[in-house]
Amino acid sequence: MSKYLKYGIIEDIDTIRRIPIGRFWGIDLLITPLTWLGPFVFFGLHLLLHLPNSRFSLPDRLYQALLFTIAVEVTTVLHAFGHILSGKMVHSAMDELLITATRDVNLYLGDQSLIPGHVHLVRSLGGPVFNLLIAGVCSALTIGIAPGFWADLLASLISTNRFFGFGSFLPLPSVDGEVIWRELLRPIHKRLKMKDVSPEFKKESPQPQVSPDKE
Repeated sequence: MSKYLKYGIIEDIDTIRRIPIGRFWGIDLLITPLTWLGPFVFFGLHLLLHLPNSRFSLPDRLYQALLFTIAVEVTTVLHAFGHILSGKMVHSAMDELLITATRDVNLYLGDQSLIPGHVHLVRSLGGPVFNLLIAGVCSALTIGIAPGFWADLLASLISTNRFFGFGSFLPLPSVDGEVIWRELLRPIHKRLKMKDVSPEFKKESPQPQVSPDKE
């Protein structure tokens, strides 16, 4: 079992083969041998979660699962684009984007501890903020659209983008919120540490005793 499963990633990204598929805006795009499973995972997950719901017929459940799958895949791409855009804004974009079956992984090469805190913050905010902007745009587009596939798809895109947007602010490991809140609270932590440090008092060094010169 992959050690990254607790983060929602079924592959072991440390050992699995990374397959280059091209570049976007100077960033290497990589997939894994299991990336193709993504749509099937989300389609099956939606069916499984709504299995106890007897109000909908099987065709309705399949239709809703299809909409959910499309919305999740599109939202994932938009989330990654938001991170790329914000990284470009602070001249520190990701080096590689690893597209796994269930999540995209932003890969930054080099020692990231040397990167200023505000850069980490802006890069982390890009994904969720862009998702929330897309949710707002989709909400505006629903006005005047007749009921049907496109209206249903927009509704799914609104819900998934809101989920990605607000959910990414949670301070959980591997989630953007972990970095966002770390950087937002860093000044507070520094002030608290400074208060905890007891002042060092300089001890007055004894004056050297001068012995009289002997003749």
